[in-house]
Amino acid sequence: MFMKLNYIEVKNYRNFINTKLHFDEKTLIIGANDIGKTNVLYALRLLLDKSLSENDLQPLDEDFCIYSEAEANEFSITLHIVEAIEECILSCFREHISDNDDVYLRYVATRTRIGGTKDYKLFVGPSLEELQLVSSRFYLRALNMRYVSATRQIDQYLKNQKNRLIEYLQDARTDEEEKSDNEKFQDLSGRIKVIESELNTLSFIGKAGETLNNQLRDLSEHHQEQNLKLGVDLPANDDLFRKISLLSSIGEHNIQLGGEGRKNQAFIALWSALNQISIQDGQPNEVSIFCIEECEAHLHPHQQRKLAEYLVKVLPTQVILTSHSPYIACEFNPSSIIRLHTKQGSPATICNHNGVSEELGNQIRSMEYRLSPLIAEVYFSDCVLLVEGTSEIVFYKNLAHQLCVDLDKLNISVLSVEGVGFTRYIDLLNALGIPWVMRTDNDYQKYNRPKQQLKEAYYLTGIRRLTNIFSTKCSAKVPIGEQRVNLAELIAENADKLTENNTASNAHRHEMYNVFYLPLSNYGLFLAEEGLEEDIYHSNNDMTKAINQYFVPSEEDEEVLVIEDMVAEMKSKKSTFMYHFLENNSECLDSLKDDPLAEPLYACQTIVQQMRVANHVEL
Repeated sequence: MFMKLNYIEVKNYRNFINTKLHFDEKTLIIGANDIGKTNVLYALRLLLDKSLSENDLQPLDEDFCIYSEAEANEFSITLHIVEAIEECILSCFREHISDNDDVYLRYVATRTRIGGTKDYKLFVGPSLEELQLVSSRFYLRALNMRYVSATRQIDQYLKNQKNRLIEYLQDARTDEEEKSDNEKFQDLSGRIKVIESELNTLSFIGKAGETLNNQLRDLSEHHQEQNLKLGVDLPANDDLFRKISLLSSIGEHNIQLGGEGRKNQAFIALWSALNQISIQDGQPNEVSIFCIEECEAHLHPHQQRKLAEYLVKVLPTQVILTSHSPYIACEFNPSSIIRLHTKQGSPATICNHNGVSEELGNQIRSMEYRLSPLIAEVYFSDCVLLVEGTSEIVFYKNLAHQLCVDLDKLNISVLSVEGVGFTRYIDLLNALGIPWVMRTDNDYQKYNRPKQQLKEAYYLTGIRRLTNIFSTKCSAKVPIGEQRVNLAELIAENADKLTENNTASNAHRHEMYNVFYLPLSNYGLFLAEEGLEEDIYHSNNDMTKAINQYFVPSEEDEEVLVIEDMVAEMKSKKSTFMYHFLENNSECLDSLKDDPLAEPLYACQTIVQQMRVANHVEL
């Protein structure tokens, strides 16, 4: 067991009002762009990053949260460190570590007003009640973080890390190894001088120097007594090792390490090697937390998955990553994922479960094999439209395009539950704090009830599906529009009408549709009048005509197949029909812009726009 950062708590800092994030040994922070992932890492940097100067620690006006109810003229960042048992930590912190091996660090910034005088203070202590004011980040020589930004200059990082690796390995040599190396080094130094002398005698190098000197003499008299020559500037003895570069080897040929993805992998491998060397005796000279922004940079999907596995299983230290990669999110331990997000009506960033959570992990694991990159895309969505099957996905993506509802721009995903049922997906979305909208068929199902008066009853299962979801899953849902009826009372009043039916009457189905459609849709629970295919076919004359023409064979066909029931034909082919029909008829979807079929898309759009408007107004 090694020291671990247990949590960070930020109050009135940037886009956080009051948020606590717990970490695992390996933690993945995900969320949409501009949600605050970098802000979390920068908050850590203020207390732990040695590369930040004292000047960098000075607060700015933009560091104070603008989302608080009252003007925030103070913000704080608190870190809780647990298992602080390494000798380097103990020697550095002395009286600041508790009997339970805990230590707390706090950064507090203040200002007199917006644009006024600003200052900060640092505190360290064994508990929140015993924090003591300190004058500097004295602990950084023993406890710190190594941070790589999303805009990293990978070549400079590689150079620095390569030099550190050489220095570590030089210091770790035995006396015998050092003696042998010194003898070889003297031999190499002699060879270098011979090479330098021979290279400078090459004819074209000498002529180039003579030409340059002639030009310089024509420019100024100052150059008359000075001769320049071209030569090879080989390193002096002390600098030789620093000239060593990372190279790729192909057969007997060496080439410069190329490709940003390859460099990214090489850099992380260097980190791992350095870290393993530093702790191989069990007592490192310092304890570092590694923080990498967008670790997937320049890597294709297979290597992104492999990188996630490597960082989790190989790198023997605490790691905090941010990522936009669904491939990394799929491979990461579900209990170690933090999703940052906002909610309707509030622009401040929040996190369900206060960071990593076994409860969230269990929700993610319940998706089993369905947790594919397609579903992992949902992690980064601002709203999800849940539908029953693939044909609905094809339909709604085409409809969105035709109605200029830009799903990608709005960060909306359309996801099929594929006959598994909506509740499992809804539980996951609720756990992740992701708003959702759903649409389901208004179908009947026959039940045999031998112990009841009505032995065979037809349930309106589509409406019951939605009413049950409203009663059990929608406690945190914000109504999309004005609440005009008490939906809970409406459900109770009509309970028998949903179950006590001796026939599957279309007239009764439509009556209940009219009763429930608007109240349910206000919570993003959308009901088909009958089913997707029926609703499309009967929506308007343009759609009916287009579908009829799609199924009518051309006059050149020798065998004419008469289709009497177009809806049945549509349903028999489902996704295949939807794909091929819309391939050549997508323009007719414009006729649905005022149809209930389009309203789930508009609801998703409204939810996202409400989130954006809240942010814009506050900013």
